[in-house]
Amino acid sequence: MPMMPDPAPMSSWRGQPLTHEAAESLFIGWKQQGPQMPAGDQITKPWSWLVAAGKNPAYDFFPCQHQLYSYGKGKGQMWYEPVFKALTLDGQEVWRRRRYRVRRATIPGTFYYSVLDNGVTSNEYWRIMDCAEDLEFCLFYYSGAAATAGLSYSGAVLATKDGTWPLQYTQRIHAALHRAGIEPWELSDVDNSACAGAPL
Repeated sequence: MPMMPDPAPMSSWRGQPLTHEAAESLFIGWKQQGPQMPAGDQITKPWSWLVAAGKNPAYDFFPCQHQLYSYGKGKGQMWYEPVFKALTLDGQEVWRRRRYRVRRATIPGTFYYSVLDNGVTSNEYWRIMDCAEDLEFCLFYYSGAAATAGLSYSGAVLATKDGTWPLQYTQRIHAALHRAGIEPWELSDVDNSACAGAPL
């Protein structure tokens, strides 16, 4: 998989060094109560995050991208299930779901993902570039490869509580994008205008 650029994940959150456990709780996001939830706000969502914008047109532009994270049975293991709309050849919108196995990498805030899709296994390396202390956004950067298909790729997703861009954090998000070698104009907004009925 492409390893350049290889941006470092954020190293601290809420004034404390980022640990593996804290990083995993950031993936859980709004889906489950836990230490990642903002103080005084324990109202959860049916999803962990809703993607507001992305860089890679092959992966990040699908409408209504719900990110669902859950803890696995073993230490350092998680599951990631994106639920999103896809456009069929005859112009119909249909809901799709994938299931990724997630495990910790060496550095807190980095993770290995693997998924079997149409008989092809893809392996990805994700980094948490930044997350707001109030969980209004997280920016994730990834690189991956589907070995048997000879395909490599990279991208970034801006995940938020409700799928809208948090304008108050624009400068901070731009700084995190620059650390990943991405210009803000490279991101495209995701269409979250008709997400009712998502099979979460």
